[in-house]
Amino acid sequence: MAITALRTVIIYIVIIAALRLAGKRQLGELQPGELVVTLLIADLASVPMQDVGIPLLNGLVPIAVLVALELILSALMLKWRWLSRLVSGNPVVIVNDGVLDQKALKRLRLTVEDLMETMRQQEVFDIRDVQYAIVETNGKISLFLKPNAQAATRADVQTLISDKGAPVPIVSDGKLIDWGIAVCGLSANWVEDKLKKRGCALSDVLLMTADKSHKVYIVRREVSS
Repeated sequence: MAITALRTVIIYIVIIAALRLAGKRQLGELQPGELVVTLLIADLASVPMQDVGIPLLNGLVPIAVLVALELILSALMLKWRWLSRLVSGNPVVIVNDGVLDQKALKRLRLTVEDLMETMRQQEVFDIRDVQYAIVETNGKISLFLKPNAQAATRADVQTLISDKGAPVPIVSDGKLIDWGIAVCGLSANWVEDKLKKRGCALSDVLLMTADKSHKVYIVRREVSS
């Protein structure tokens, strides 16, 4: 039993490392080759976990080979555009200037209901408002609306505001977040000084956010009674 648990932990760690090397795409954004590798890794990993009679190395080596092949293929696709088109295909326009391309829909085996559902999810309800609808290589549908159907921006009404950036976490659960501090152009010393002026220790902070204007928001950890 302990051996099975240990093998499972090892395979779990190896799979996380393998997927980390392969990239950060979500499942819905995987290209065909990436999806195949992910499915094969899941299948290969289940065999040595269930059968302790199979050497653990027999399960780890194929996983390593698949990840290596995926990395090599990704590098070749960056170098040769034709290979990328061969493996992943090309984006396909299915709506052009509000006109539906029925032949393209049939070729992609998409229904009008599929398109309308995607439009509703992006808060578009009239196909005549769509300038372009493009099926991307990962299967998602991107919409570009006609100018008169697009929401007005501040630039359209000539209203300018300063860019303060979005608030990002710089402290989480009593620990400094390096990437957040870097985004805001701050330093660890600045954060600690700011907390000190407010009479708050770093370990007492549940969440602290900041923006580029250095405006902070602090949530203190609740003291359990």
